[in-house]
Amino acid sequence: MKLSKFCDVKKEAEDLYNRIERLTKQSDIISDVVQNGVTGHRKNILSITGIDLKRAYKLELYKNKLKNKYDELLELQNEVEDFIEKIEDSQTRQIMRYRYMDSKSWIQIMHKMNYSAESTARMIHDRFLNKK
Repeated sequence: MKLSKFCDVKKEAEDLYNRIERLTKQSDIISDVVQNGVTGHRKNILSITGIDLKRAYKLELYKNKLKNKYDELLELQNEVEDFIEKIEDSQTRQIMRYRYMDSKSWIQIMHKMNYSAESTARMIHDRFLNKK
């Protein structure tokens, strides 16, 4: 179903975004210390620094994947919004919007809808989807 696919793609996009954030915070400079022979009793130690091309490649790959996920997510979001707008019952429509568009938990929806139990919103949601 489009609703669950929308949620899955949304989570995947969030994960890619977080990976990009972690990689961006890392330095793009790498260095190493090597021993370059021995002169008498002294060791010649050299420091080598350079750009981490593997990290740069990985970052670019993640950015491209994220762009593709955002494109897919936008398309799915439009389909889900259209689906939700066609729901006749206002309460059900609000629950679906809070759950899928706003990513609210059942407890958050309970408070928004002024229900006495979080299971109320979930039951309305489940009954609607079972009819479909």
